[in-house]
Amino acid sequence: MLLPALLAAALLALPPGVDPALFPGADTRDPVEIELAGLSELYPGGVLHKPPQQLQVANLGRLPKSVELPRNVYYMRVYDLKVSKTQLADALANNALLIVDFRYVYAEAPDAEDIADTLAKAGLTSVPVHGLGTLHEPADLPAPSNGDKTPPLVLVLVNGQTAGTLETWLAAFQEKESVLAVGTPTAGQPGSYHPAPGHPDYFLLDGELQPESGSVAGVGLQPRFVVEVTPEQNKLAYDRVESGTDVSAMLRRDRVMAAAAAIVPSPASGTAPPATTPTPSTSPATPAVEAGDLVLQRAVDVVAALQILGRVPSLKPAGASKALDAAPATGSTSNPARN
Repeated sequence: MLLPALLAAALLALPPGVDPALFPGADTRDPVEIELAGLSELYPGGVLHKPPQQLQVANLGRLPKSVELPRNVYYMRVYDLKVSKTQLADALANNALLIVDFRYVYAEAPDAEDIADTLAKAGLTSVPVHGLGTLHEPADLPAPSNGDKTPPLVLVLVNGQTAGTLETWLAAFQEKESVLAVGTPTAGQPGSYHPAPGHPDYFLLDGELQPESGSVAGVGLQPRFVVEVTPEQNKLAYDRVESGTDVSAMLRRDRVMAAAAAIVPSPASGTAPPATTPTPSTSPATPAVEAGDLVLQRAVDVVAALQILGRVPSLKPAGASKALDAAPATGSTSNPARN
């Protein structure tokens, strides 16, 4: 009598009107599994049927990579937020134009909040962020360290493997347009997860940080400047730099200027919308274009456009190095990198 009773209980997991013959095996599945599968569809990012993103072991404790780019841009590639706060603070204090690369970066709540504090001290503003579940309400962000200084322009590079509460904080700063994201939507995993009891292949959201506009779970941070790039293209360009290619070699100066001329101010927000894709040339593409970093290229295009519009400085501060002004075109592998 035990087996029929178990089967009868399992049948209760199927919605009314569902013919078990048309869904082979569904009537014998664990009802909790069916419930979890349904919740994962109804609440993307709330229930995952794959392990959540986490910090890559190879990047644990790894300091940022920094380099100066054309257009007076300071580029910083972040790997581990826990050890990046000091370097980011220095970059914010000493540069008017920053591109911070958060692609493939996962951050737990304390580390992401430290980065948010660092941005706030540099004069960048955000909307309020709220904690739910096991993640408590974060402390108020600090006042700027030097309120009389104009905050820098900060663009952040993101992709589908930018994950954790960092997503929430970047969304909160972008809502105030003090940070502008470039790339593809982030992972949509803005919190902490634990395996579902009895079903370790499912993971449940147990704590989340939300910006004022609402949860980014399942949808991720939507970049202000979206770049049409496949995950494979993104990874190839990113890994070329990891293999030793100069960051500047992933750009082309002529593309920076051409794309900048195509960007016009947005009437709604006053910021520049995404640049249109330049008309392809009839001449064969150079290796630098074929292997270029489309996300980084778009970020530099945006900087160039804002400089043309007079929104951000075009010249280095007095006394700054002139090395870049005499540097060859960015298709070259020569670059004054500081790693």
